[in-house]
Amino acid sequence: MALSKIWVHVEVNEGAVAPITLEILAKARELADTVEAFVGGAADGIAATLGAHGATKVLATGDLDGGLQGVHVAAALTAAIEGGDAPDAIFFGTTYDGSDIAGRLSVKLDKPVISNNTDVELDGDALAVSTPIFGGTQIVKTKFAAGTPAIALFRPKSFVAEESGGGAAEVAALAVPDSGAAGAAVVLD
Repeated sequence: MALSKIWVHVEVNEGAVAPITLEILAKARELADTVEAFVGGAADGIAATLGAHGATKVLATGDLDGGLQGVHVAAALTAAIEGGDAPDAIFFGTTYDGSDIAGRLSVKLDKPVISNNTDVELDGDALAVSTPIFGGTQIVKTKFAAGTPAIALFRPKSFVAEESGGGAAEVAALAVPDSGAAGAAVVLD
């Protein structure tokens, strides 16, 4: 049984989609009927790349005016999920922004987040992630049991990035609600 929908966080470096995002998209395609991406920022310049790697839609917040990704993107995802657009799983790379967004989202949704993973699979109807421990000499498999969405972070180079041959992904707005005092924090150059 495949999952219905997985959301994948898009890391953007100097205007291009980061390799870790393309790796995770490839794995998500194996597990879900629908793979959508989300980005804290604009998506017009990256929609073709994401579509070529299997994303059918890109949810984009638009310019965050220097606001912290974690605060604004987690608030936007929470609002979308509470509005009825919940995926079965949300995947992130183990990066600064990925960890920040996932941690805040975990708190807002009251769902666990499992980090530092190198693989993911369906175990019956449940999603299970693999995490190396003791310097990689043993692998621990952990099943998500707290309902959907499952929130998981993956190490770089865990999967092979492969194009699927798709066209440009549809770009849709991801509304960012008021984030209160936390939303006032900005990234300093």
